[in-house]
Amino acid sequence: MSSGEDRSRLLVLWGASGHGKVVLDVGSSQGSFDSIVFIDDRYAEIGPYFMHCSVLGGQDALPSLRGCSFLISIGDNAQRTHCYATAISHGLVPTTLIHRTAIIAPSVVIGRGTVVMPGATINVGAVVGDNCIINTGAIVEHDCRIADHVHISPRVALGGAVTVGNAAHVCIGAVVLPGVHIGDSAVVGAGSVVLKSVPHGTTVVGVPSRPLHSK
Repeated sequence: MSSGEDRSRLLVLWGASGHGKVVLDVGSSQGSFDSIVFIDDRYAEIGPYFMHCSVLGGQDALPSLRGCSFLISIGDNAQRTHCYATAISHGLVPTTLIHRTAIIAPSVVIGRGTVVMPGATINVGAVVGDNCIINTGAIVEHDCRIADHVHISPRVALGGAVTVGNAAHVCIGAVVLPGVHIGDSAVVGAGSVVLKSVPHGTTVVGVPSRPLHSK
C-alpha cells in the first residue's frame, strides 16, 4: 500500500482455513473494506491466493501491515488469543465483523476483534468481549456476559444471564440454562445440556452435562 491510502480499509485475516472462509464471507458482507487479504504461516503450502484473496505470507508480514484492520480467523481459542496479541503488538487494528443476517439488539456491546456469523442472535443487554467467535445460528440471550477469546459454536443456545469466562469454548449444539456460569478455559462438549455452573478449566459432556476432566 502507498502511504496515502487508508490502511484501515485493508482487512487482514490471519488464518487461511475453513473457518477463514466463513470469516471472509462475513467481512465481504459488510462492504467496509477496499480489499481483504490473508496471512498464514502455512503460506508456502497454501500458495499466493486463498478464496481469490492474496496470501501475503506468514506473521513475518505483520510489520508491513501496521495500521491495517485485522481479525484472527482461527477457531482454536489458544492460538487465536496468541495471534490477537501478536497482531496488536505490530500495530494492526482489530475490527469487529457482523454478518448482515445476524440479529443484534441495539443495547448489545460487542468487543474488538469479534466476529458474529450468519444467523446468530444476540439479545438485549448482552455483552460480548474481544476476539470472540459467535458462530452460525448461535443464540445469546438477554443479559449474557461473554468474556474475551471465547468461542460460541454453531447452534449453541445460551439462556438469559449466562456468563462465559475467558477463553472458554461452548461446542456445537450445546444448551446452557439461564444464570449458569462457564469458567475460564472451560469446554462444554457438543450437544451437552448444562444445568449448573462449570468450574475453570473443566470439560463437561452429556445430557445433563458432567465433568470429563480438568486441565
